[in-house]
Amino acid sequence: MASERQFEANRKNAKRSTGPKTGAGKARSSRNALRHGLARTTIANEVAPEGLIAALISSVNHSMQLEDAESLVRAKGILSRIRIIRHEALIALLECHTPSSLRTLKSLERYERTALAKQKRVLRSAKKIKEIDG
Repeated sequence: MASERQFEANRKNAKRSTGPKTGAGKARSSRNALRHGLARTTIANEVAPEGLIAALISSVNHSMQLEDAESLVRAKGILSRIRIIRHEALIALLECHTPSSLRTLKSLERYERTALAKQKRVLRSAKKIKEIDG
């Protein structure tokens, strides 16, 4: 259990560490987690080609919803970016033997699992709809 003196020290430190106050500081800190773009929920300037989405929908007898097709295309895009980043990290690891390359490789696993799970969920959902329709 912490003493009253530790509680006071924690309160004092918490008052000093409240984050950025200026607009420029807030804008800079908002991009802290955006190193490779894999954590973005929406992908700016990357719109899934309409032909690809239409082909996906028609390939499952129109049972796939538009949102599911777009989600599947986004997951595939993330997976392809992960492969590119992994390739670059492996090259950097072989050339420089840097610990940051190892950290990059390890962090990619989380994003890859998420994208694979999303892909699997969408395909499973489309399969269920197709079985009900067909």
